[in-house]
Amino acid sequence: MTFEFYGEISEYTKKRTDRLKKRYFAQWLFLAAGILLVASLIASFLREAFIVLLICAIVVGLVGCLLYFLPMKKSMTQPWKVRVLIDGDQILWTQYLQGRELQKKKRVSDIKKVYRTKYCYYLIYNDISNAIICERCLLKRGTFDSFEMLFEGKIRNKAID
Repeated sequence: MTFEFYGEISEYTKKRTDRLKKRYFAQWLFLAAGILLVASLIASFLREAFIVLLICAIVVGLVGCLLYFLPMKKSMTQPWKVRVLIDGDQILWTQYLQGRELQKKKRVSDIKKVYRTKYCYYLIYNDISNAIICERCLLKRGTFDSFEMLFEGKIRNKAID
């Protein structure tokens, strides 16, 4: 079965994608801050330079909080015109930029998980920063039921506020 999503990603989805990516990286910063905090506690028992580790943990934690709670951008002016073509076991993602095209080829089996939101699907093969966005209103070929059957067992509902 062939699926095709083609068109410009909406402003709403672009903003939500930006928020999802920021929160993903903020979680990694929280993890790093926790590791630094544990390292500073160990260093304090060993009477080493735990102050430096503690300050680093606080700074990384604050950057993570800033990234997590940062408000969404008012507008994202650059258009995201994309074509996602899923044919058999191949996914061809094309982004149309001014004067050039970017393309990625992936296999359906490389997709680790699929986030289903109210307005789109995120096909995640590495992490959310490399996700392929399939906005529901841009579906040109195929049906949502057969699309979800293709990724059965990998689909997770995701609420992005």
